[in-house]
Amino acid sequence: MRCCGLVLSLFFIGTATPLLAEETRFVERDGITYKEVVQTIKKPVNETTYQTHTEKFYQERFTTDMQESQRAYYTPVTEYRWEAYTPFTINPFAPPRVAYRWVPKTRWEQRTETVRTPVTRRELVPAERTVSRPVTTLRMVEEERVTRIAIAPPAQPAASVATRTTIGGVSNLQSDPPRIGTTYLGPMQNMRR
Repeated sequence: MRCCGLVLSLFFIGTATPLLAEETRFVERDGITYKEVVQTIKKPVNETTYQTHTEKFYQERFTTDMQESQRAYYTPVTEYRWEAYTPFTINPFAPPRVAYRWVPKTRWEQRTETVRTPVTRRELVPAERTVSRPVTTLRMVEEERVTRIAIAPPAQPAASVATRTTIGGVSNLQSDPPRIGTTYLGPMQNMRR
């Protein structure tokens, strides 16, 4: 409990605005006297300005070079040669003979070639740029607060003697209905008399 009270008191002390000066004066306006209390208070004001400065950073740069390399591969090589053969005949009495024909022969041969391959390199290159950043500063500004309290009513003029004059009046006209109640005796009353 004591700890919470201490924290609250420190909070209120830290957030209270300091009072620099207080001046009391009496002012009369429109016949009314006021008590003016002028307080000079320091008030915190935030100011944001932009500062420009140069900073260094690294940016990526990609370069592509052609790199030569040797590659081995197999390729078919076809050659045509004369080949002897015995032709088939239906006649069994014909003498055997030899004929020649042009025959392709394919073999695989290893060869080497130079290949150009693109190679991309990534580099980090130092560079500079101009940056504008906000900088907030706190400064104290003096402010006046004026409090007015009316302490005396306006002065009244001296009392004068009033004369009583009759405004309007009561008049009796013949056509007016009677203002005082009358008693109606009726025919029975007249008979008794």
